[in-house]
Amino acid sequence: MTINDLPTDSALEPTTERQLRIVHRMRRAFLSICRCGDTVFSPYGMTTDQYALMRVVQREPGIRQADLGNVIFAQPNTVTAMVTLLEKKGILRRRPSPTDGRARLLHLTARGEKVMQRLSEDWQPMRTLINDCFAGPTGEDALRILDRVYEGMQRERQKSMIPAAKGATTRRNYATSTSIATVMETAAAKPARLSSRRSSRK
Repeated sequence: MTINDLPTDSALEPTTERQLRIVHRMRRAFLSICRCGDTVFSPYGMTTDQYALMRVVQREPGIRQADLGNVIFAQPNTVTAMVTLLEKKGILRRRPSPTDGRARLLHLTARGEKVMQRLSEDWQPMRTLINDCFAGPTGEDALRILDRVYEGMQRERQKSMIPAAKGATTRRNYATSTSIATVMETAAAKPARLSSRRSSRK
């Protein structure tokens, strides 16, 4: 049974019920991509999130570890755990920044490049499928809607933060095109627009 099969609750206003269906469908689409990726990558002991991280490092050799969270839409502790694991597997290498002793720059190793090629080849059918789903004017409209959702939610999030938290919390400028890292970039063969790097240091 899905949310579309549930009986209508007369206590819910039509607008509220529609909002639930919208959020459910967005979440369902996102999770279906992640779960499909996890299945495809599992023979290599990899996950969709790890593939997304590797894809970013491949596109931007030497990216700062502190900037990865903005690009793949992940919390710093999650990024650190993934980087540490991939480094142990011999897929990533961390190097100190020549201009900032506290920063670490990420590169794929030779083994990482080979693993990345195999993962990308296995993911190609799913990439084509999702690219086809977003083809043409209707697909572009759908991407613009996703952009509007992201931008609106970011504005509401900032308004909801209490003044003290605004000063103490690092603001994450996640870009929709890159948030869908994982989602649509892994999925579509189009170059993703990378979010601008913040000037703050790790």
